[in-house]
Amino acid sequence: MIAACILWSLAGIFGKMIIGMSAQGIIFYRVTLAFIILFIVLYASGNLDKVRLKGRKKYLILFSLLQVVTMVAYFISILKASVSVAVLLLYTAPVYVTLLSPFILKESFTKIGMIALVISTSGIILIADPGKLELSGLSTGIVAGILSGVSYAFQIMTSKYISTTYSGYAQAFWSFLIAIIILLPIGVAPVEVVTGNISYLLLLAIFPTILAVSLYFNGLNKVRARSASILGLIEPVSAVLLAVLILHEEITALEFAGGALILAGAALVTKERPDE
Repeated sequence: MIAACILWSLAGIFGKMIIGMSAQGIIFYRVTLAFIILFIVLYASGNLDKVRLKGRKKYLILFSLLQVVTMVAYFISILKASVSVAVLLLYTAPVYVTLLSPFILKESFTKIGMIALVISTSGIILIADPGKLELSGLSTGIVAGILSGVSYAFQIMTSKYISTTYSGYAQAFWSFLIAIIILLPIGVAPVEVVTGNISYLLLLAIFPTILAVSLYFNGLNKVRARSASILGLIEPVSAVLLAVLILHEEITALEFAGGALILAGAALVTKERPDE
């Protein structure tokens, strides 16, 4: 699971290295290549029956739509702001889940959840730095990052709701296919752009997508859910470190402080007990 989280953190790195392609284009080719690879693997191993459609189809479609919104908003944030800002804002999702789950999943409010919400919101404010916001690429990236976190929260809750019907592999399989259909009209790029970026697109489809999903769900069978949630925090930390080391991104003091608050809020949420 640690390996999966580190692999997921590579998505922003590979995405940032792709040149001349929009966020929706990057996502379109990522899911298209990932779907083809996953289909071949499932077919060759005789496991296609494990991803067959069952009940709750409309919620599977909703999950897929939310995944498209999350991925596109996340990559817009990467392209307009930075990998560090994008991944930290994405990881506000656990706190939004805490806020919204009492209404959607009928779970109870918790004091720790509300404290986590305040802490993470403070972190968002520090990263956004409202006094400097204007109609610029950075501001667009921050707004997209916040949207990715909110959308990811709804995606998590939808995934939890359908998890008894569809495995993680089935959710990935159908969400990739639906994403391809949705993004086809706006995601296709000129052939020369695709061929020029094919190596990074393949890396994006294999390592932070197919391989990460495979490692994560195999690991999930062997560790407790609470441990899995805490291990998930490795992804934003490693993404920030890799962005600094590989892309030479600079992190401001406000971004560092804001990121620390967001991760602290997420850590509180993942460690709380149901009766707290």
